[in-house]
Amino acid sequence: MNDRRVFPVIVAVALSSCGSVTVDRVVTNPVDLDYAFYQKPDSESIYTIIPPALLNMVEPEKRDSVVNAVMKVLSSPKRSGVREAADPVVEVYKGRYYLFASMSKGYWSSDDMQHWKYLSCDVLPLAFYAPTSMVYKDELYWMTSDINSLYKTTTPEEPSSWQLVTDKLNPYPDEPQLTVHDPDLFLDDDGRVYLYWGCSDQDDIYGIELDPDNKFRSKGKPIKLIAHQEKQYGWEQPGNHNEIDKPGYNEGASMLKHDGRYYLQYAGPGTEYDSYGDGLYVADSPLGPYLHADYSPISIKPGGWLTGAGHGDSFLDKNANLWHVATNVISQRMNFERRIGFFPMVMTAKNHLYAMTEWSDLPYILPDKKTNFSKCSPWTGWMDLSIHKNIQASSSLKEHPACNAADNTIKSWWSAETGRPGEWLTIDLGTRCRVNAVHPNFADQDFGFYNDTEKKTPYKYIVEASENGEQWTTIFDRRNNETLNPHELLVLKRPVKARFIRVTNTTQLTGKFSVFDLRVFGLRPGAKPGRVDNFTITRGKDERRISVSWPKAHGATGYVLHWGTEPDELYNSCRTENTFLEQGLYSVGQHYYFRVDSYNESGITKGKTIKK
Repeated sequence: MNDRRVFPVIVAVALSSCGSVTVDRVVTNPVDLDYAFYQKPDSESIYTIIPPALLNMVEPEKRDSVVNAVMKVLSSPKRSGVREAADPVVEVYKGRYYLFASMSKGYWSSDDMQHWKYLSCDVLPLAFYAPTSMVYKDELYWMTSDINSLYKTTTPEEPSSWQLVTDKLNPYPDEPQLTVHDPDLFLDDDGRVYLYWGCSDQDDIYGIELDPDNKFRSKGKPIKLIAHQEKQYGWEQPGNHNEIDKPGYNEGASMLKHDGRYYLQYAGPGTEYDSYGDGLYVADSPLGPYLHADYSPISIKPGGWLTGAGHGDSFLDKNANLWHVATNVISQRMNFERRIGFFPMVMTAKNHLYAMTEWSDLPYILPDKKTNFSKCSPWTGWMDLSIHKNIQASSSLKEHPACNAADNTIKSWWSAETGRPGEWLTIDLGTRCRVNAVHPNFADQDFGFYNDTEKKTPYKYIVEASENGEQWTTIFDRRNNETLNPHELLVLKRPVKARFIRVTNTTQLTGKFSVFDLRVFGLRPGAKPGRVDNFTITRGKDERRISVSWPKAHGATGYVLHWGTEPDELYNSCRTENTFLEQGLYSVGQHYYFRVDSYNESGITKGKTIKK
């Protein structure tokens, strides 16, 4: 059975303790993968990007102009040096995790959700968007958007082993062959198989049953399951703050079953927005009728260093812990510049489903046993010590100054003038702090396009610590690094006391030595901030927009606004450095409860007041 999607009711389980941090299981987001660079297409490779089925729908005399137009877009300098992976799905198969993502030309496998091995694959059409997978009769199945082909294997560690099951999977019976975008395969616990799909600012999310005994041909007609309702549900409206008055994209369906009910998740309003998240409809049968979950969205991260938590997939790990894997947003050099993040999930006593995104871009622990995330937080408690600190560099491009490496957003970056050995970046934490981990996030400035046959240059560097800025100690030596991963979290076995952290390039790079942010995690000596005991809520004529403001808490450097439709379920949240937050992601006619926490580099102070 497809255990990752059928979430059982679990009672009387032993919960792991919330004890000391196990440093060898600490990770953060985005997931540290060797994200693929964009290739500059040529006259042959373009047909691995444009699905033939779509091209065949264009009048013959117009096909050349369509191909040329697509090639022009994909050859844009904005795509040069850009990496992408998005729309992820995770399958647990034969004791290993398999991670599939858009435009990755391969997939990843892991036995612990921490260390991922990239498997390049020429058999599957992997240069497309939004893959899906399922396990059926002990075989791993896979398909992707716009390619109506279904593949299977029993040995995914051997990428050449994938076999074509059918190239005529058509969810529209008795009609011409049509393509589907953002498909989702789901195996119910009664052995029946379903397909969900949809990606449009106009069309609905659909579903249909498939016949696995007849090459997975469609059974019946497609059923409309989720319609656009951005005027009712504000989070479906586009914009970083849901401020653009037009329909957003409803897309990325994903199914989870729990306690006999069907949880159909879907993404919106657009992959380039900070507000990118996942909503939820619930039904008693796989093809509905579905009712909107009033606590939607269930996965959203509109604030913090890393934003976006949309087009996700919910799955059970090998310890029966529930996770959500979703798309993180960069979208600076081009809209589809994206990463992947993991978020622990909670199924409440009321059978409400939430992804915990609050501190997911800070270090957290991957548990090795069954854990109740609502009672035992996976966060380490290490704070980001680097935000808005003084930064110095060996050199800087005018458009990418050193201060960008400490501005608390992945949407900007510092770049040295060259990629030569000796380029360096130093951050002054302002005082002697306890440092537990360093997170250099490399930005690939001027790395160019890469073909599959070209050798890419890995980052090789050292990280040093100092108490006075004069005597330095190497705390991480990555001079022999051969991985292409740009987001490696470097965790110390034992913390060090330091005021200054420096990262230095030690190899000749193809492009320039560049860093999104040089993040330093640990604790600053001192008191936690004061408590936010009062705040003001304003809800105007447009009930989708709510503004919350509060007085500055003593010693606070930032705040977390929590909200939810139940006073004991404030799982949705947004981090901000301001003392107010206006968002347009709420639902008309729905009541909400709020709480404001404060934080600084010494810790977090939970707010007391919850207001309806």
